[in-house]
Amino acid sequence: MKANLLRLKPWAKFAVPLLLLNTTWCAFAAGGSDSDMGVDLSLGKALYLAPGKGGCATCHGTTGGEPIIDFYPKIAGQSEKYLFNQMMDYQQKRRKNGLFVPMEVAMQPYTEQEIALIAQFLASQ
Repeated sequence: MKANLLRLKPWAKFAVPLLLLNTTWCAFAAGGSDSDMGVDLSLGKALYLAPGKGGCATCHGTTGGEPIIDFYPKIAGQSEKYLFNQMMDYQQKRRKNGLFVPMEVAMQPYTEQEIALIAQFLASQ
């Protein structure tokens, strides 16, 4: 029995730290969006609120959670990736639904980076 423990000891020296490192990495990776990690959201907010750009707040409200009519979606707190993909699809004219025309127009002034910043801001709301 003692011989078996001695044989495993060198293996355990590497296994335990690797297991801890893997567990730490997985917890960090699943930790949430950049907005949870202290990213400055002010530029995304400014772009979202800018009436001269797409005018997002005009229809979706100042935080994205209070649309002016019930037909418009509440976009605050949605997944950052989901928001980014939807906005890019509207901009690239890949999404067609009942709201696609105003959304295509609204998304045209934004760059891909600006859309990413807006998605980050909205996801944090």
